[in-house]
Amino acid sequence: MPKTYIAEWIKLDFFNNSNLKTDIQNRISNNIEVEFITSLHDMKGDNKDNFGIPFSDITLLAMAYFYSEIFTDKIKDEYYTLEMVKGFFDANNFTPYTAIHEIDVVFVSMKDAPYFKDCWLIIQSAWFFNSSYFGHHQHIDYVNHYISTGEKLPIENYNFDRNYLEKKYGDIDSRKSKRIPINGFTLVNQWYYGILFLICSERKLSTKHFVISTKHDRIYNPLVKTSRQLRMLAPFKIIECDIKSAFPTFLDIEAGATLKDHVYNNLMKAKKITRGEAKILFNSVCNSGKYKSIKETTAFFMDCGYTPEQCKILISFTHDSNRKFIFAMTEYESLAINNFTTMNDLKQGARLHDAIIFIDDKNRPQILQVPPNCDFGIKELNRPILKEYFKVSNKRLNFAYINSIPRGLNLISKHDFAKPEVKGISNGFKFYKSKFEYISASFNLNEYNIDYYQFIGKCTIMFNTLLALNNSSYLNPVHRFLILRHIRQHSNYIFNVRALQSKFKAINPSLIISKSRDYDITENMTFKKKIDFLNAMNEAKKLVTINCNYLELFDLMLERLTNNDFSYIDNTVFTGHKKNNLLSYAIVRIFNILCTGRSRTKRKTVKSEPLYLTPIKSLTIKSISLKKQQQNAFIKKGIAKYEKELIALNKLVCNREKAKHLFIILCDVAGQNTDLNIKKDAQTITELKTDLLRLIDNTEYLDCSAGEIEFDSRYKTIISKEIPVISDLQNIFETDLRNSIFNQIDIEKANDRGETFFNEYLKFHGLDKVSTTAISSEKPKEKYKLPEIDFD
Repeated sequence: MPKTYIAEWIKLDFFNNSNLKTDIQNRISNNIEVEFITSLHDMKGDNKDNFGIPFSDITLLAMAYFYSEIFTDKIKDEYYTLEMVKGFFDANNFTPYTAIHEIDVVFVSMKDAPYFKDCWLIIQSAWFFNSSYFGHHQHIDYVNHYISTGEKLPIENYNFDRNYLEKKYGDIDSRKSKRIPINGFTLVNQWYYGILFLICSERKLSTKHFVISTKHDRIYNPLVKTSRQLRMLAPFKIIECDIKSAFPTFLDIEAGATLKDHVYNNLMKAKKITRGEAKILFNSVCNSGKYKSIKETTAFFMDCGYTPEQCKILISFTHDSNRKFIFAMTEYESLAINNFTTMNDLKQGARLHDAIIFIDDKNRPQILQVPPNCDFGIKELNRPILKEYFKVSNKRLNFAYINSIPRGLNLISKHDFAKPEVKGISNGFKFYKSKFEYISASFNLNEYNIDYYQFIGKCTIMFNTLLALNNSSYLNPVHRFLILRHIRQHSNYIFNVRALQSKFKAINPSLIISKSRDYDITENMTFKKKIDFLNAMNEAKKLVTINCNYLELFDLMLERLTNNDFSYIDNTVFTGHKKNNLLSYAIVRIFNILCTGRSRTKRKTVKSEPLYLTPIKSLTIKSISLKKQQQNAFIKKGIAKYEKELIALNKLVCNREKAKHLFIILCDVAGQNTDLNIKKDAQTITELKTDLLRLIDNTEYLDCSAGEIEFDSRYKTIISKEIPVISDLQNIFETDLRNSIFNQIDIEKANDRGETFFNEYLKFHGLDKVSTTAISSEKPKEKYKLPEIDFD
C-alpha cells in the first residue's frame, strides 16, 4: 500500500461510509440555506491564525442542505453517508462540472436548488479527501525520500516529468540552505488547500483565511504553492489556459523578432535535448545574467535563432544591473493575463504565474490571442476515469412499460411494414385482422430479471436499429448520451453513463430484429403493472370482437333480407366466448324462431309447398292403394294435417315483418345504417328488446317499457346525426395563425398526438431544420446549459 502523508488537522472527522444521520438531521433547519452559504464564505484556509470553519463542518452542512433543499425522494437510513450523497450527485448531475471519479448508486429525484453547484463541489471534494486517491503520489515519495535522506531514488522508475523532479530537487536544496521546513506532509497540505482555494475562486467565495500575496506582478496563492505534479489531481475536471512560450513571446516584442514558436525547437536541434529540457535551459540562461558573461549569453541567443542586432537588445534585459530580467517578464505576464480574462469575460478561476486555472464548466474561452502578441493554449489537466459497472436495484418503478428512448429526440425509432385491414378500434387500441411486422429500436426498462450481458445486448440492438432507421452510420453523441441518461433515470439499472457511452462510440448497424403483432396503441396510456396492460388490451379486444360479430351478423341479415331469404341462420359465424356475444346469439335465436319455427334444436319442419292442390293430389294418389272404405278417411286425415301445416306456415310468414325489426335493433347497436325500406313499429321494437333481455338474463320483465329502458342503457344505440350543409365556405375557416392548435399546446403534447401531427408541429415552429449558419468569431458564442456531457 502506498504511504500517505495526510496531516491530522486536514483529515475529516468521518469516513466516506460513516452513517451521519444524527449529525445531518441536527443541522437541518429552516435557515439551512443561509447557514450553508455563510459557512462557505468563512472556510478555513492555510492561514495559520486558525480562524474559519473547518471543512468537516462545512461538509456536514452541505449534506444537511442536500437532504433539506435538493433531495426529493424518500430518504432511507443507509442514505446518510458521504458515499451515497456523492453517488446521487454523480447519477443526477445538474451542474456543468465533471467528476473525475464516479460512484454508481440508485437514481433518485432531485431539484436544482440555488446552491446546488456549491453543494456538489463540497461533496465531491470531501469524498476525494477521504478516498485512496488523495494523500499519496510517486512524486511525493521521491521528494520526501530526498528530503529525509538526501539520496535520489532511481530516476528510471519515475513515471512522471523527470525534468520537473530534478528542478524540485534543486528547490529542496535551496530551501534547506534557507532552513525552510518542507516534507511530504507539506506537499499534501498544499495540495489540499489548493483544491479548496480553487472552489472558492470558482464560486466567488471569500478567501480571507487563505494566504495570498502579490510580489513583482505575480500572485502567490495556494494553487501556485501546490506542486505542478499534484495540481492536476482534483476531484473534478480542471482546465488550464497558459501563455504559449511566454518568455520567447515577450522577448519577440522587445527585439522585434518572430521566433516565439521556434526558439525551443532551435535549442533542441542545437543542444540535442528534449523540449522540456530546452524550456528549462532557456529560462535559466535568461535569468543568469549575474553569472554568465555577455559573450556566453549572446552565443546562446544565437543558437536560439536571434540575429546579432536582436541579441544586443536581449542582452540589455538579461544583464541590466538596475532591474532583474524576471521582473520585466512578470510585468508582461500580468498584462497578458489581465487582457485574457477581460476579453473572455472570465469571472471564475485562479491565476498562476503565466496561466489561469479553473474548473471545467463546458464554457471554454474563445479569444486565445490577446495583446501584446500573446497566444494562449487550453489544456485539460485531468480526465474522468471511466469504470464499467452494472447492477439491478430493487427500486419499484411507477409503470409496467417504460420506453428506453426519451421523447423529443429528432430520431426515427420505429418503422411499420404493410399493415393488414383494421379489425376495430377500442379503448386506445387498434386491432388488425392479422399480424404485421415492424422494427422498433426501443425496449422495456421495467425488466428485473436481466444481467449485464443481456442489458448490453439490448442497448446494442437499440443503437443499431436507430442507425438503420435513420439511414446513418453515425449517431450523434448528444443523442447517445441523452438516451443512456434516460435509461439510467427511469429504470432500476445502475450503470455508469459515460463509461457505457464510450463503449458505444463505434456501432455497426448490422443486427436488426423485426417483431410482429396484431395491434397498435392509439392513445398515450400508462399502466402500473403488466397485468393491467393485458387486462386493458383483452377488454379492448373483447369489445372489438363483439362489434365485429355485430357487423358480421349485420352483413348476413342484410343479405338475407335483401334476397327475401328467411331461412335458418347458423350461429357458428360468431368468434369469441359465447358469454361475450349473448346479444348476437339472442337476435339469431329469436330470428330463427320467428322465421323458421326452430331455435337451437331441430324441430319438425312445416311443409312449405306454395300450392294447396299439390298435397291434395298426392293424398289422392296414395289413397288408391287402400281399400275403398279407407280411402275417404285417409284423404280427410291428410287434408287436415296439411291444413294445420299451412296455418303454421302462414303464421311464420306473418312473423317476417317482426323479424325485420330485429335488423333495425341490430343496426342501432352496431352503429350501421341501412337502405332497406322497413316500416318501423315502436311497439314491436319495445317487445323485441324485452324478449332479447329475457333470453340474455333468463328473467321475466312484466313491463315491456322497463325492459326497453334496461336494453338501451346496456346496449346504447348509436344515433346518426345529419351533417349540416355548409353554404358559406368563405368565412367558415379560421385564418389567424395565432389561433392555430400548434400555438395552444407544448411539444410534449404534440408528440403524444402521433408522428404526423408532431412533424407538422415542428414545421410550424421552424424546428424541423438544423441551422448551418456559421457563427462569426468576432461575436461571443451563445452559451448553452446542457447536462453533464463528456464524450471522451
